[in-house]
Amino acid sequence: MSATLSHTSSCLLFLFLLFSDHHSAAGTFIPRMGNAAARMLNRARKARQAREFLNAHNVARESSGVPPLRWDRGLARFAHKWAQQRKPDCSMQHSGGSYGENIFWYREKKTWWPERVVMKWFEERFNYDSKTNSCASGEMCGHYTQLVWRATTAVGCARVKCDGGRGFLVVCEYNPCGNYEGESPFDLNQ
Repeated sequence: MSATLSHTSSCLLFLFLLFSDHHSAAGTFIPRMGNAAARMLNRARKARQAREFLNAHNVARESSGVPPLRWDRGLARFAHKWAQQRKPDCSMQHSGGSYGENIFWYREKKTWWPERVVMKWFEERFNYDSKTNSCASGEMCGHYTQLVWRATTAVGCARVKCDGGRGFLVVCEYNPCGNYEGESPFDLNQ
């Protein structure tokens, strides 16, 4: 007589085995199973976050009439390394790297998800005057112009929790970079 498990119970059994310190069928202790499960869940979380950042960027770009971006893991690694360096003080300093860069800081994780961070940058469009190709006096619009820079083709983002309860830092890197003096984000000749 053979027993079959439903998909749900198979998944639950698999997760139980991964998270529990258990012995193999031969009786050998396998202590790293919990670490493997944690790594697998962390990769899944990062993949979901990457999709959320990319989708939010592409929704904003589509509404501005510019082509979509692709996710670049190298840019995401660069963003993560820079965010990790800023983790102790949560300072919104630019890396000075060769990519375009948007940075965002927030305190409460539950109220800020990737789509909302990107939307906050996108809201700067109200501060951008396309006729003069400049920001309204005293206002910021550079996050928006980088977000919709027509020549940009790739993005990679990272989010880290800062030390000492200082909040969270988001860094997004863009390649090729934008925000060139005297050029419009919508120029076709870039």
